[in-house]
Amino acid sequence: MKKIHLTILSLMLAVGGTADAQDGADAQSAQRLFDQFADPGSEFRTKPFMVWNTEITPHRIDRILSEYKEQGCGGVFIHPRLGLITEYLSPTWNEMVKYTVDKGRDLGLEVWLYDENSYPSGFAGGHVPREMPEAFNQGQGLKPTAADTMPADVSKYFVIVAEEDGKFENVTDRAASMAGRPGRFYLYEKTFYQPSPWYAGGPYVDLLAHGVTDKFMEITMQGYEKTFGGDLKGNVKGVFTDEPEIVSPGGVRWTPDLFDVFRSEYGYDLSDCLPQLHEEIGDWRKVRHDYFQLLNRLFVERWARPWYDYCAGKGISWTGHYWEHNWPLVTGVTDNMSMAAWQQVPGIDMLFNQFNEKSTGAQFGNIRSVKEVRSIANQLGRRRVLSETYGGGGWNVTFKDMKRLCDWQMVLGVNLVNQHVGHMSMAGVRKFDYPPMFNQSAAWWNDYRALNDYIARICAAMSLGEQRNDILVLEPTTSVWMYNQYYGTASLNRAMEIGQAFQDLVTELEHAQVEFDLGCENIFRTNGSVRDGKFVVGQRAYGTFVVAPQTENLERETFDMLRGFVRTGGRLIAFGHPSRVEGEPSAEAEAFFASDSVISLAECTPEAIDRYLRSEGIRFVRREGGDLHHHRREFDSGQTLLLVNASLDEASDVEVALNGKHAVRMDALDGKVYEMPVETANGAVTVKTRVEPAGSVLLYVSNDPVEARKPQVSTGGTPLQADGPVRIARHRDNVLLIDFIDLQNGDKQYKDIYYNNAGAEVFRNAGLSGNPWFWAMQYKQDIVNMDLSAAPGFTAAYRFTVSGTGVDTKSMKILVERPWLYTVKVNGTPVQAGEDWLLDEEFKLIPVGKYVHSGENTVELVAAKTTVHTELGAVYVLGDFEVVQRGDRWTIVPAARYGPLRNWQALGAPFYPWEMKYAKRFKVNGVAGKSYYVKADRWTGSLVEVWVNGRKAGIVFAEPYTLDVTPFVRKGKNDVELRVVGNMENLIGPHHVAYDGIVDPNRWNVPQLRKASEYFLTPFGLQEDFALVECE
Repeated sequence: MKKIHLTILSLMLAVGGTADAQDGADAQSAQRLFDQFADPGSEFRTKPFMVWNTEITPHRIDRILSEYKEQGCGGVFIHPRLGLITEYLSPTWNEMVKYTVDKGRDLGLEVWLYDENSYPSGFAGGHVPREMPEAFNQGQGLKPTAADTMPADVSKYFVIVAEEDGKFENVTDRAASMAGRPGRFYLYEKTFYQPSPWYAGGPYVDLLAHGVTDKFMEITMQGYEKTFGGDLKGNVKGVFTDEPEIVSPGGVRWTPDLFDVFRSEYGYDLSDCLPQLHEEIGDWRKVRHDYFQLLNRLFVERWARPWYDYCAGKGISWTGHYWEHNWPLVTGVTDNMSMAAWQQVPGIDMLFNQFNEKSTGAQFGNIRSVKEVRSIANQLGRRRVLSETYGGGGWNVTFKDMKRLCDWQMVLGVNLVNQHVGHMSMAGVRKFDYPPMFNQSAAWWNDYRALNDYIARICAAMSLGEQRNDILVLEPTTSVWMYNQYYGTASLNRAMEIGQAFQDLVTELEHAQVEFDLGCENIFRTNGSVRDGKFVVGQRAYGTFVVAPQTENLERETFDMLRGFVRTGGRLIAFGHPSRVEGEPSAEAEAFFASDSVISLAECTPEAIDRYLRSEGIRFVRREGGDLHHHRREFDSGQTLLLVNASLDEASDVEVALNGKHAVRMDALDGKVYEMPVETANGAVTVKTRVEPAGSVLLYVSNDPVEARKPQVSTGGTPLQADGPVRIARHRDNVLLIDFIDLQNGDKQYKDIYYNNAGAEVFRNAGLSGNPWFWAMQYKQDIVNMDLSAAPGFTAAYRFTVSGTGVDTKSMKILVERPWLYTVKVNGTPVQAGEDWLLDEEFKLIPVGKYVHSGENTVELVAAKTTVHTELGAVYVLGDFEVVQRGDRWTIVPAARYGPLRNWQALGAPFYPWEMKYAKRFKVNGVAGKSYYVKADRWTGSLVEVWVNGRKAGIVFAEPYTLDVTPFVRKGKNDVELRVVGNMENLIGPHHVAYDGIVDPNRWNVPQLRKASEYFLTPFGLQEDFALVECE
């Protein structure tokens, strides 16, 4: 008989809560939302990863924190990552953490810790396996070999199971005496996590093994506790964990006391049944169900709960995420919702820039993934829901992309945005580490405040109030347990079918504007009950319970609660009809789901949704076009409604009715509240609005009127005539990228090799496997202290051509990474770097005009010796010139006066990432009683800055591509300038490996020379003239 040891867990989860200060009546106050809206506090603002990936100094910390404050961030997560030079968890490390906390406090920025040196969490930058060898040396997997004859030597096998007529028996103890005997045998050999540079030269660790989490927490947190005198609450907001996992190194997942605990819990011996974890024989579904249920409990009890309890005891929050995207494959994380329940701030990551609503493994577009953590937050009283977002989307993500991705997440329930990533250093391979990068290197950084303010306002609206949904949709995790396997693939198709059916249902309900939460059976066990015809989960009570298509299994507690639920008047809708309970066939379940107590539906049709799944609190009268989502939150005196259109190219026209008499529009772009025309009838207010592509509309609806201003005019009117055609000019120096070089390394020569590949060759010639910082974490000072004294020096030659006369060579500069490590020569003459830098403090600008001539020029980086810091980068030439294709190469030619509108490559600026100016002059006869807006419909870039009469009026980055400029327009002549801002894709790349929304460090491995015509470049620029429009 199975034993349940979860009484304490139930109590802890019922208490739930968070360290955030917004809990209680204050969070329900609409007045607090209005007070925060114009300029939200730091708790609602974004908190990027402040990546520590170099030598950490107070100077660097000061600069970065000041930049974050200036651009509207509310704090940082300190995140060590590849390239870290300062020793992780050393006294110096802790001093720098304290310095960051103190500086952050002075600036009003929250500081959060990160629990690992990169990811996945658990190995403490290599310290855990070295200080606790039993964390890995006992084995983590059991890999089977099938045999028809018992081998003579069975010494290497840990478990041997014999099969006869579909029944299994552990014969390990007598296997030696069975040598040569025929039969069907499964011989299991232990497998172990292997050492890897990614794990700081050691192996990953077994998070299911007793004491491993305690050791990890001790190593990770003791220095911080000592640094802050035990007062973590007074100094840091919380701790971020990143992708902890229980994957197997080969074979079925095992941990040292697995068999003993399994026997205690379930009353039978798992070692007898090991083949049923990968073979469809006998009662294999039951065995797998019990196996994954136990792994899930061990993962909670031995990893998640200790962290939750530790943070609760310290008055801080535990957050971060698991690898939630793999569901319904559960071999890394057994149950996403079970794990997220044990976080004060449940979290996910939402990386890349690929919108995909279909795949169960998708990130952006995966509605299920966000609904899981939002539902946990609703049910367990967690005020905040985090998303680590943007990482790996590439340098080419625009403001519209970033807004769209955040809007989509926020309308689904995220309200704490953690940007991935903001690197302290871009030197060497660090610049390839999953861009974009949220720091001053980004071309759009000086405009980022506007987007940060927008996100903060929406997050405030999504953090305050309460979302109360009446529909609960069961996530069929215990059903997919029965078809998951660590070894082999025979059953995985069925797991994917169940998962896909659920994914499709969740997506369909969301598109139909159904208001629902997801339910987790493991949380039902600890926090579920039935009361007055409601299915209660923690702080939420549901009148309708939905079983997804193809659901096969229910836990006993769930089944019993459902029977009580329908007996007391609850509505149970079954698209699927479970026939198993706890993994075993159940005639009771079959009879129950065939009874009249259950509303059985063959498919989720629009008619079924309208009949059974509509909320009384909202009615969509009309919705046409786009990809509409909504989120409604209740306050003490009204409710908010957030409408989001995730389509990039089609608007959504919406007519929606809600309970109330008055409505206002809260404009999250400018922080102001505007009047909203409405119709009222029968205690309801009807609002008609358009949600632009990648747009949002935030409404507040109440019975009492709210003070609001009249909306701005941004349509109609008369375009004014300019005094001539648009004038085009770069705002900064042009730039040429040199990324293919010649390398002399000892007695080896390389011609036209990509700079990153050349750098790897230098390290290989020094006896290493490649760049020691690439896909590697440093244990203590292992990388810094590498002895490369026997390695040869090298010379890297970067060649560029200046064609013809008239090129302004005098102003030319080159940009070189870490030039102090080399003798830098231009056409044979040594040159010195000063203090001026660009992109990164380690990228120095060196004036070279007096040494450059017409024809071929050569920049040489001469390294007398190879060190771990001599990572070759590209070299850039900057100045007033154009860059054009000549044959297969890029060539510098004289700058010309720009003519008609063309993309920047056609203007001779293929690598230019910054502002391009488009200016016109307009005459205004009189401004009294009139308003003005700028309209710029067609352009390619990150955003458009609008300048009027020398003052910045604002930015444009999404439809309707208009900006009110009335306060900046004067009678007489008005100079209007649009500055299209590019991004770093054309400057940094990747230029030679195709990608579509996913950019990882390997995209900068280029095996051969590429022609100029083969570079991947975005055609930035203004494609259609802009207008200044006058409205009466």
